[in-house]
Amino acid sequence: MEWMQSSELARRRAFCASGIVLGALVLAVLSGCSTFSQANASHQKIVQARQLTQRGVQAMHRDDWENAEKLLAEAKKNAPYDLQARMHYAQTLWKTGKQAEAIAELESAQTLGSDDPDLHARIGRMYLDSGDPTKAHISANRAIECDPKYAPAWQLQGDLALVRRDLESAKLCYIRAATNSEAANRDVQLRLASTYRQLGQPSQALACISMVRQAEFGHRLPADVGVEQALAYRDLGRHVDAADCLAELAETNEMTADLLYTWAECEVAAGRLARAEYAANSALQVNPQHASALQLVGQLPVFRQQAQQTMRR
Repeated sequence: MEWMQSSELARRRAFCASGIVLGALVLAVLSGCSTFSQANASHQKIVQARQLTQRGVQAMHRDDWENAEKLLAEAKKNAPYDLQARMHYAQTLWKTGKQAEAIAELESAQTLGSDDPDLHARIGRMYLDSGDPTKAHISANRAIECDPKYAPAWQLQGDLALVRRDLESAKLCYIRAATNSEAANRDVQLRLASTYRQLGQPSQALACISMVRQAEFGHRLPADVGVEQALAYRDLGRHVDAADCLAELAETNEMTADLLYTWAECEVAAGRLARAEYAANSALQVNPQHASALQLVGQLPVFRQQAQQTMRR
């Protein structure tokens, strides 16, 4: 009898143990389903964030900054650890006049990507544009530490050198930026051209401009490229080329009184006094008090008399 009771007790214990195991398995399955569901929801948010980021970047390319800001804000909300979304979002904040918020956004994002050179270069550029070259210099150095061949960081260092009026250092930084760019970087080449010209090396400046012109073959001469080209021609003593370049720019662009006066100067040096008078008067239309243009107009009769005397000889 005792043996039967003992056997029955063992069966009950085994049954209870089986129930416990089965319950544990059910809980594990349910927990796994919950975890899978959470993981799936998280994955969907990441996918949605990437789609929103892509749409935001497309809006940025269309210069639709307000719409881009909304899309990227939503992308950041869905994936707060997505560094690319946050960097693009900061750019939209900057473009819509929220400079302080843009900088704060990138400063916060630095905790996500401390080894990302693009992040450091971007915030460094914002620091510089907002008038804080010290922080910009620190950020540029961090970007270069992350990637010694990162061209935008060297370009930023070159711009900082220009702020210090250290033309030689600026030149070396721009050369590093140009060397490490996959293709001809328009902004770098133009900055390098300007730096060469200010260092009294107009031939090297023209070489940089030539690279930009080749990359933009078939397009109308852009104003910034044309100005640098004209000034390099002038410094080389190629006054006809300089004057023709500035005349071409004046046909399609609004020009400052100083540039129009430079055009007039080049026309005088080229011996084309009628064109010089037109250019000087154009400068005075922009700024009637432009002292140099007024002086040149007053000197034109003397220049004409000298030209006539030269022809008689």
